[in-house]
Amino acid sequence: MSSSRPSAASKESFASLFEQSEGAGKQRRRQYHTGETVEVTVVAIAREAVFADLGGKQEGMFERPALADGDGNLRVAVGSRISAVVSGVDAGTGQVRLTPVVVRAKDDGDGETSLAVSAPAAGGAPLLVEGARVKGKVTGIERYGVFVQIAGTSGRSGRGLVPTAETATPRSADLKKHFTVGQDVEAKILNVDESGKIRLSISALRVDEERGQFESYAKGERSGGGNDKGAKPAPRNFGTLGDLLAKKVKR
Repeated sequence: MSSSRPSAASKESFASLFEQSEGAGKQRRRQYHTGETVEVTVVAIAREAVFADLGGKQEGMFERPALADGDGNLRVAVGSRISAVVSGVDAGTGQVRLTPVVVRAKDDGDGETSLAVSAPAAGGAPLLVEGARVKGKVTGIERYGVFVQIAGTSGRSGRGLVPTAETATPRSADLKKHFTVGQDVEAKILNVDESGKIRLSISALRVDEERGQFESYAKGERSGGGNDKGAKPAPRNFGTLGDLLAKKVKR
């Protein structure tokens, strides 16, 4: 007569499986250290904090003012990508506190990024927002481009390069004839790479401005402004950009 009681070998096997499952459920969370750089994605926004996914079912937290401009307007949304630095880890809860460095550009859905003004974050240096308009001073002029120190920053971390092709000057132009050290300029942040190098563009900023002017004009045309005898004529400086946008509007 066979016994239904498990053998000693079976007991050992069950115990082994149980220990493995317990271990899987208690996997050690990654340990983050102050000063570590991370790339995160915003997953939730609360009244006083913004939460981001650190991976491995872990979340980091930003103080909401650190991601807002001087008027308190939040410059991120759920899905925004941020380069940040770990500013601290709570010894009791393991909560990772983050300080934002760069807000990555977010596609509007038409292949272009919206233009914002990268104003100083509340109580600190300006937060670098890809696609934002910034002011600065020329600190150096080289054959390959112009270096600009972004207003409100100091040192290399706030210094960007406007490559020759992005300076809005004629091809093969002598940049020293168009720029001087100490000159005030405005530019658009094209991108900030993982090493912190900032790429700026003056020509892209001008294109954005022309696009805005044209779209405002086109909006007036759609609303009947074109039939108004007092309506202003279309600006004449759009060139190829205006032609392309006009075709887009007519579709």
